[in-house]
Amino acid sequence: MHNNHSKSTHILIYVFLTLGILGLIDSLYLAYAYFTGTPLSCELISGCNEVAQSPYSHIAGVSLPMLGVIYYIFAVSNALLYLYTKSMYAATILAFATTVGFFASAYFVYAQLFLIGAICMYCMFSAFSATILFLIGTFIRTHHITYHDNYSLEQVSE
Repeated sequence: MHNNHSKSTHILIYVFLTLGILGLIDSLYLAYAYFTGTPLSCELISGCNEVAQSPYSHIAGVSLPMLGVIYYIFAVSNALLYLYTKSMYAATILAFATTVGFFASAYFVYAQLFLIGAICMYCMFSAFSATILFLIGTFIRTHHITYHDNYSLEQVSE
């Protein structure tokens, strides 16, 4: 049981890290465009710049792309911490951070669809990434508890 749990968790952490790094790159590109005023390159969907220049592109004076950069750095760092320590603390923080990221992304998708009326493909990729990170973070936290509780019980009974 230990081997299968460990192997699946490692695979999920590497998927998490890959998506987290891609999300970070995406957010860095959006932040660069935001701060330099450079139009986004929107080849697939034409609404990127409308979304990026909308009143919903910042919260309390902080740009959403910068919040994305901070989120992805935090998530990737915490995933690395969990990978190397298998700490319950890291699993809990990972689940909490990805939950916040998921609900924030859900709101931003809502804003694109219903408040702005335009879609940013970079923002949608970030929302997709945040959703998968949330699922993985929740899975790891839930299975970390289950595995360690069961493993502890098996150790006691031997």
